[in-house]
Amino acid sequence: MSDDLTAEASTALRRIWWLPVVRGVVLLILGLFMLAQPLAGVGVLTWVFGIFAIIDGLVAIGQWLGNRKEPGSGWWLASGLMGIALGVVAVVWTEASVAVIFYLIALWVLLLGVLAIIAAVVLYRSRDIGWYWVLTFGLVSFLFGLLLIMNPQTSVSVIVVLLGLFAFVGGVVLVVSGFATRQLAKQLDSLSAL
Repeated sequence: MSDDLTAEASTALRRIWWLPVVRGVVLLILGLFMLAQPLAGVGVLTWVFGIFAIIDGLVAIGQWLGNRKEPGSGWWLASGLMGIALGVVAVVWTEASVAVIFYLIALWVLLLGVLAIIAAVVLYRSRDIGWYWVLTFGLVSFLFGLLLIMNPQTSVSVIVVLLGLFAFVGGVVLVVSGFATRQLAKQLDSLSAL
C-alpha cells in the first residue's frame, strides 16, 4: 500500500514539476529585462505589465489544470483569472496615469501574495510537502505589494526596477521549487524501487 502511494505521488510530481519552472523562467526573463533596461514610457510599462500578467495568468491556469484534483488547486485558477483580468485592463487602458498603473501593479502583487499564502495553508493542511515554496512566493509577493502601496513612487523607472526585482526574486523561488519537486519525485521513485 505504501509503495502504491509513493508511486502515485511520484507520478503526480513528475507530471507537474515543470509548471512552476516555466512560470519562474517567465518571471526571471521579465525581471532581468526590466532591471537591465528601465523603461521610459508609461505606455511601454503598461504593455509590459499587461502582457506579463496575461502570460502569468495563463501559466497559473495551466498549473490549475495539472493539479485540479488536488486540494487547494482552485487558488491557482483564481490567481490565473485575476492575472489575466488585470493584464487585459492594463493593455486596453493605455492612457492611464503613472499612479493608476503603479497602484494596479501593487494591487496585483499584493493579491497574488494573499492567494499564494492561502494556497500554502491549504497545501499544508493536505500535507503537501511543497507548501513552503508556495508560502515563500506568497510572502515575497505580499511584502513587496505592501512596500509598493506604502511607498508610492511617481517615477516610471523606479516602478520598473522595483517590479523587475520582484519578478526576479519570484522567478528564482518558482524555478527552485519546480526543480525541488522534480528531485522529490526522483527520490520517491528510488524509494519505491527498494
